[in-house]
Parts: sequence; structure tokens; C-alpha cells
Amino acid sequence: MCTGALPTGPPCCLPACVSRPSDKVDRRVKRISWLALALAVPAFLAGCGGGSSTTTTISGSGLNSLGLSPAVATNFVQTENNLQIKVEEGPQSFGINTNLLYATVKVCTPGDATQCDTIDHVIVDTGSVGLRVLASKVVHAVLPPIQLSANLAPVQNAWQCFPFVIGGLWGANVKADIILGTQKTTFPPVAIQLIDDQGALAPTANCLDVTNSTAQNSNILSSAGSLGANGILGIGSTNLDCGSDCKFGQYQDRPNNIFTGSSVLYYMCPQGTSDPTACSLAPMDVPFQVSNPVSALATAFSGGVALVMPAIPDGQPGAATASGELILGVDTRANNTVPTGVRKVKLGVGMALNPDSYLSITTQFNGMTFANSYLDTGTNALFFYDPSIATCRGSTWYCPPGKMNVEALLSDGDGPVPPPLADTVAVPFQIGNFEALSSTRNTAFGNAAGYVPMTSGAPDTTTFAWGMPFFYGKKVYMSIWDITGPIVAPWYAWTAAPL
Repeated sequence: MCTGALPTGPPCCLPACVSRPSDKVDRRVKRISWLALALAVPAFLAGCGGGSSTTTTISGSGLNSLGLSPAVATNFVQTENNLQIKVEEGPQSFGINTNLLYATVKVCTPGDATQCDTIDHVIVDTGSVGLRVLASKVVHAVLPPIQLSANLAPVQNAWQCFPFVIGGLWGANVKADIILGTQKTTFPPVAIQLIDDQGALAPTANCLDVTNSTAQNSNILSSAGSLGANGILGIGSTNLDCGSDCKFGQYQDRPNNIFTGSSVLYYMCPQGTSDPTACSLAPMDVPFQVSNPVSALATAFSGGVALVMPAIPDGQPGAATASGELILGVDTRANNTVPTGVRKVKLGVGMALNPDSYLSITTQFNGMTFANSYLDTGTNALFFYDPSIATCRGSTWYCPPGKMNVEALLSDGDGPVPPPLADTVAVPFQIGNFEALSSTRNTAFGNAAGYVPMTSGAPDTTTFAWGMPFFYGKKVYMSIWDITGPIVAPWYAWTAAPL
């Protein structure tokens, strides 16, 4: 059901609703999560001595004989509203292990907490919305399909195509109870996506076309090896994964020359069919869209999250692993309350006035202003364009000759540009040499950075993606729109991580 209407703008049932720019919804909901995965292969090849050029490596600096630095961790104590999270290696067949943050979740039969599957290595992604898990990992739970026309013959079940930058996810939509730590989602059951890794139904032609147009990798991700995980836990700043475009069936349909509308696609498919041509694009009403599991928790824990990650010591080239804590809820318990005096940086909500800042904040860095900025655990590095920083050979990763200690200013998405200094929050950060970092076997890096190429090949000069390196050494609070009280926009806040 709807969590409330927007105080301003077009009437709708969720903050992410917009009339035309569903590409903005898509970009903000799925963000550019995992963008680095699309770029990492050339960088890792360069960092491993590909071709005839010289390889940059690190020796000493705390590395053991296996090329690993010491692991880092926060002091985790189980409470009513937290769960442990960890940056570490993913599935063995996945070749890229840079700053991927994982959690373990439980998926249960609706109304029956005894029929559950515990799924590990689920990517924690604050840049998308919804739980998406490999269908093969659901063995014990019985998850009823979302049926769009139960009174028709044959029955029509909901399926979904969800494009990320590294590829698309195709699978059925079902209902489930979700357990995060000790907290279970409330009634009614939550809509999730079962990623089809068993070949039950091939992706539709339109799904392949949309994925090809929106992703740098046009593949459909249908295994733990291609996904780098057993699923994705999307806990971003909205409560649904699409919005009004999907509600009213306004989709991109490239085979039929429709290029506007949502690239998040919902379908109805005859129950039991193995023929993708039998599926058709279908409007998906709000109660049936894939939703944010956090917003479906009890009221005390549904307003957002706080993430606590340890710092990576400045003297070592990353860490073997990094263990932290995901705290459920904001401003409701001692462990999730933003301290007095800490500024809440609000995401932009003025879609009509400033579309570039919609569901984004503003970053000022090195004389440039990036209106499309955001904090995203699902992006595994810092991504922004600065032509003054040297790049690695044959890639868009940054490779300065030594660590760069720099600073940026972050401010509200809907604020004036440039904002008054009093309305900004200074963020010091480092830019490291990625070839050197990737020559180790560490998985957690606090200074991995590069720039974002657009589909045209030109650099993206409007985006500053504060990926996983931003979170190290901090406690980061992130609200979900329209649930947390009188503030009419979602917000970020952060402090130093507790020792």
C-alpha cells in the first residue's frame, strides 16, 4: 500500500513518481550500481601486467605472503535491529572482488517463519530498491507468484526485467517474508524478484534490447558467477523499484520503436509457459511492484538505515576484508539516531525545476559542480571526472603516481548552485593508484577511483558517485522518502565510525 502522497508535485503513491523522465527514476533507483564491475576487467588486466607495459605492484606495507593486508572490522554486537555486513570475496567463479559489500538474508514462506532459506553473499546496494535473489537459492520457502489475472485462463504471472549497468536481471515476481537480522517484514508479504538462473523462461526480446541500450554489458546476469553474488538487497531512498511509469504501463518498447518510459519492465506471462513471446508488457500497480524490504519492516525500523564500516589504515594498500554493521531504522533507537548538530544533507526532489539533482545531492570538487551525486554501497569505487588526474593504462581508473589527499563539499540536491558555504559539509578523501591496489589480493579499498564514461564514450561530467570507499571509517545514515517524519525529502548524514 502507499506510504503517503508527496506534499508537492504531481499526485502519486511514491516519491519516485514522475511523468516523463522515468530514465531519471531508473538512474536514481538502480543508479549506476556496480558500475565499476563494467570497468574493472581492463584495470585488473592492466594491474596484472597485461601487454608489454610495466606493472605497478606493492610490496611490504603490511602485505603477507599471500598479498593480503590485515582485515579490519567494527565491534559487532547483535541487537534487535542490526545485521553484520562484510566486504570480501564473492562466489568463486566471479573474477572481480573489489569493494563488494555482502549481507545474509532470510526469505520465508509468507506467514510461516519455519519455512525459510538463508541466503548468503547478497550485495547490499543503497542505490537500488528491492530484494532480488537467485531462484536456485530458494529451496525450502514456498513463494507464491504475483498473479495479474487469476480469473483468466491461463493465469498470468508477473515477471520482470531490471537493467543494471553491468547487465540485466530477468525473473519472476513472487511474494515473501524477509528477515533482516532479527526483524521480519510485516504483513502483507513483500514483492521480490527471483532471478531466473534455471532457464525456466528465456528473457523477452524487449528485455534484451533495453538491457543492451542501458547497460555497458548487454548480458542477462543469470548466475552467481555473472552477478558476483547470490542476490541483491536494494535498500535505496525510495520504497518501490519503479513508480508511476510502471503503474500506468509506460515502458520503453524498443522492438516497437518506443524509446521513452521506464526501462524497468514488468510483464505478464502465462503460468508455466516456456515461450517468451507469450509474455507481454503489463501495468504493475503499486502493491505488486518490487519494494524496499526496509520500508516493509515494523514502523520503528522502516524509515531508513545506518551503515557502520571500519576505517582502512592509511599505511596499508587496502584490507583483506572489512566487516561492519547495517542498522535498521533512523532516529528511533540509540544506535540509529543522528547526533545533534550533524547536518542532514537532503536529496533533491524538485524534478521539474532541477532534473539533474532529482534524488541526488550536489558535490563541489576542484572547481567543478556535480549535480548528480549520491552515496551508493553498490558502486565499488568513487566515480567522477577530473581530467587533471592521471588514468591507468587502457582504462578509466585513476592512477596518480602517489596517493592524493583531496577534499570535496557536499550539499542539498535542491539548494542553490553553488551553495553557501554554511550549507555544505566538507568530505576529505583519497585517490589511490588503482593498478597498485589491484596488484594485491585485498578486497577492501578506501581510495579506489575512476571516471564514468557515457554510452557515447565521452566522460560524464555531471555525476559524482560516492561508492563504497566513502563508507569506510564512517557511520552513514540514509533515510527512505516519506516515512521518517516532517522532512519532505530523503537525506544522508554521517559521522566518524565508533571505535
